Amino acid sequence: MRDKPSLSGKKKFALKCNERVQLIEETAEKETIGEFEEPWCKIRTQDGSWGFVYGAYLSKSLASAAYFRCYEALHPVADYLEGLADEFTSTMNIEKNMRNISSFNEEDTNRVYGQGMNFIFYPTKDNESGKEGYFLLGVYVFDNGSLPKDFPIRLGDSLEKVYEIFGKEPNGERYYLDDGEEIKAWEGWGNICHVEMLVFDNGESVMGIKFIFAPGW
Repeated sequence: MRDKPSLSGKKKFALKCNERVQLIEETAEKETIGEFEEPWCKIRTQDGSWGFVYGAYLSKSLASAAYFRCYEALHPVADYLEGLADEFTSTMNIEKNMRNISSFNEEDTNRVYGQGMNFIFYPTKDNESGKEGYFLLGVYVFDNGSLPKDFPIRLGDSLEKVYEIFGKEPNGERYYLDDGEEIKAWEGWGNICHVEMLVFDNGESVMGIKFIFAPGW
């Protein structure tokens, strides 16, 4: 939050993610910053502080706010995972076009273990060039040490942290163990991947994190 409606304005302090504020007024002219074209907004926080925030950082509906929170949460980990995938290129041809996957048979799956993650690869073959390789379809996390430090959800975290970003109602696929115990799942989308967190029905903490890559990541 700045003391005037401009990037040259002095920074007063940073708003917290999902913090509710009162919109006092918007500038008549919009400013283009990066890929956004938004007005500057004069706002007041719940403790009475006021200042100016660029409009792209604010959401006027709960639905758009939830989408933005998910995107912000997943953006850093998506970049992190793509960097890890590039480490395999010395021994594997990492294909980024999901349409070139040649098989979804479980027997054809290649799993690579390391760095607290289980990488899931499927074989690919380009119909035009005949080039063969692998598509990084998903990553299963089993060690917090493998997650970037700025990732907000970690194994063992309370459900309250999950609620803050993804909401209280599970929005993902429901799973059942052999004994019939239900596992709830929360999910959201980032720029190149979809993340899913698994929680036991009677549990109170995150027990698993799974990332599925989108086509063309």
